[in-house]
Amino acid sequence: MTFPISPSYFTNNNWAIVFSVCLFVYTIVRYLKSPWRKVPPGPRGLPLLGNVRELADTVWLSSRASKTTYGDLMYLRVPGQSFLFLNSQRVAADLLDRRATIYSDRPHLILASQYTGGMELALAPYGDQWRRMRRASHEGMNISAVKSYHPILAKEAVVLAMDMLTDGANWDAHLRRHSASLIMSVLYDKPTTLHASDESVKKINEHALRLMFVTLPGSSWVQVFPWMRHIPSRFAAWKRAAEKWFAHDSEMFQGLLGAVRANLAKGMESSSLGATLIAQQTRSGLTDLEMAWLASAMFVAGAETTNSTLVWWLVAMLAYPDVQRRAQAELDAVVGRDRAPAFSDMPALPYVRAMVKELVRWRPALILGVPHRSTQDDWYEGMFIPKGTMCFANLKPCNQDPAVYGEDAAHYDPARHLDADGKLKQGPPDTKDEGHVGYGFGRRICIGRHLANDTMFIAMATVLWAMSINRAKDEHGREIPVDPEEFVNYEMVQYVIFSHSLESGVFTYPSSRRPAPFKCEIVPRFPEAAAILTEKRDG
Repeated sequence: MTFPISPSYFTNNNWAIVFSVCLFVYTIVRYLKSPWRKVPPGPRGLPLLGNVRELADTVWLSSRASKTTYGDLMYLRVPGQSFLFLNSQRVAADLLDRRATIYSDRPHLILASQYTGGMELALAPYGDQWRRMRRASHEGMNISAVKSYHPILAKEAVVLAMDMLTDGANWDAHLRRHSASLIMSVLYDKPTTLHASDESVKKINEHALRLMFVTLPGSSWVQVFPWMRHIPSRFAAWKRAAEKWFAHDSEMFQGLLGAVRANLAKGMESSSLGATLIAQQTRSGLTDLEMAWLASAMFVAGAETTNSTLVWWLVAMLAYPDVQRRAQAELDAVVGRDRAPAFSDMPALPYVRAMVKELVRWRPALILGVPHRSTQDDWYEGMFIPKGTMCFANLKPCNQDPAVYGEDAAHYDPARHLDADGKLKQGPPDTKDEGHVGYGFGRRICIGRHLANDTMFIAMATVLWAMSINRAKDEHGREIPVDPEEFVNYEMVQYVIFSHSLESGVFTYPSSRRPAPFKCEIVPRFPEAAAILTEKRDG
């Protein structure tokens, strides 16, 4: 038999050429068959570093421009991690709602997990512990249970309105006090009208700051090099600090919940979430420590988001004065001026209720939500989504899609949630009748959304019943305009807890935005307003 290639052919260096050709052909075939060729579109990125520049630009990431450029799905990647931004309600609901079994996990944040002992509900991985904690929180935060908190919410709304009437220049401090006091009362049955400088509020706020820090990209090398989690504590300062703060905060949370338990043992009635958790402990199967961390998670999730959302509402009242006047006309027609609004007025105040829906649609508290994580490879409309991808619902293009909300979707207009008869209409598909997707998707949807809706309703109704919120004037008596598109990233002074010196530092939490600083003028709507509020507060 004659070989087409003589054996002597390989006696010199020609074998290297053949090997190279075979390797080239193999590589091409493997590339053509690779699903990675079909990931969703996105920016090309830098060699080796990938899309680090794009991921640092949270303004662009959360803008409608990213959708215009890359469509409903935008894919980014850095070494070792894929990111997927969902830029439409339809796509976000398809993946995060209808494929919830795949997309209900959270990214594993090693430092945050060490700091919280894996007990922070919002960050907990999808599993048995998360299901037990989620089920227990639902017992105290479902739409029926929230009604038991209405007396607290109504009283806090009255105090907020009184504070703004008497000291309108410090409206920001009053809103912060309102949100902190309200959440502490709902969680731990603390006295209503608690001041923001209360020691327990300060300590939980410090915990919230630390939690934000440990979830930030780059807060620790262990998130960049996961193998570092195996280093023993005696050789890892970050691990010792995390263990220290977990023990410290666990003791604090257990003390707060222990006070509720002690009051219950004395026969004192309580409608707080803490009391609900204690009463249902046998059924929920939660340990004392898990219950303590679950209650604290509600504070972290609710206090700042409630505050920042109401600040955006003030901006809306200044930027869209016709909206304010229409709401006040509805309040005058339904409530009158002899008493303050109550929750019993809610069915007859559809426009005020629509203001709440529109506010969360227009300015959701978290612009990119909290990331989900895919637990297996997936295909969607011919595009490949790798296992372990961090999935962000890009809430601005989702909530401001002209195809869903009309050409004026970027504007604040509560009337879009009303039908021709002025009654609340059913929301767009996949919004769970909220009228928006600001509370998230799937099994990770915000557990406190019913509390948030009722809190904002009674606060807005009471404030607008008692006063008008007008634009401030300059030294010449001219109104100072307010730009509702102007914002700042949420910045805080934070102690860098993972250093020995506890140096003070500043960091930016890119998932939350507040309006740029502004002033407003608070004007009573009628002389009797303050007296009526005082009577209701003391009644």
